[in-house]
Amino acid sequence: MRRRFTLIASLVALVAAAIPVSSALAGETVTGPDGNTQSIEASVSPKALYKKTASPATLKVEVKTGTTAVSGVPSPAVHDVIDFDQNLSLSTKGLPTCNASQLQNTTTEAAERACGKAKIGSGSATTLLPTPGSVFTEPTVVTAFNGVPQGGKPVVLLHAYGVSPLQTTLVLIGTVSTYGKEGYGPRLDVTVPSIAGGAGAITDFKVTIKKTWTYKGKKMSFVNAKCPASKRLKYRGAFTFSDGTTINASSTQSCTPKAEPKKK
Repeated sequence: MRRRFTLIASLVALVAAAIPVSSALAGETVTGPDGNTQSIEASVSPKALYKKTASPATLKVEVKTGTTAVSGVPSPAVHDVIDFDQNLSLSTKGLPTCNASQLQNTTTEAAERACGKAKIGSGSATTLLPTPGSVFTEPTVVTAFNGVPQGGKPVVLLHAYGVSPLQTTLVLIGTVSTYGKEGYGPRLDVTVPSIAGGAGAITDFKVTIKKTWTYKGKKMSFVNAKCPASKRLKYRGAFTFSDGTTINASSTQSCTPKAEPKKK
């Protein structure tokens, strides 16, 4: 019996060791003093990246807002600041831009017709629309565009469009800067527009950024990434709500350093 137990324990240990580290690195859900809950999960792919040379990557980001309130509707976010690992970088040279005014009050199709060449990603979002006696859930399609720079800083435009129960268009404007502290690099500063006169709230917002193009004969990528010696990339967000409270949430992911590319 002892031999059988030892064998089972060994198998359990082997299975545990085989589970990818990234599966345990999901962002934690943090509860604020007002009962709002918040989480952020971000990751880049591929997982195998050069240690010193940044290479094209796909970035996925998902933020979730909830509440412990009986109503089920959280205080809406008005301002989000998201910091990405210092081993990530953004490039916009030679990429067409879109003006936020071109996206206001448009459908997804109309937005892409106006700014298709500036499209950098897509995703989805869920919005809660409270009315007397009930709360409606509205799914929306998210499309990301490269915006016109502000003060020399890149801009990301997030266009969210839904049709039921109400036709709704939201345009979130995010300015990109370099934080450059605490192991973080790019910082995305997003202003969240008022929804339903301030009563509505976005509860789940996810977007995948993937864009490559050619500029002066060189292949470019909007997102570029490296894998440091720690084999970890980190992300964090500070989410401020209409009631004045702020929740700080974070997440990490694992990556695998690979041999540097051969010099030509």
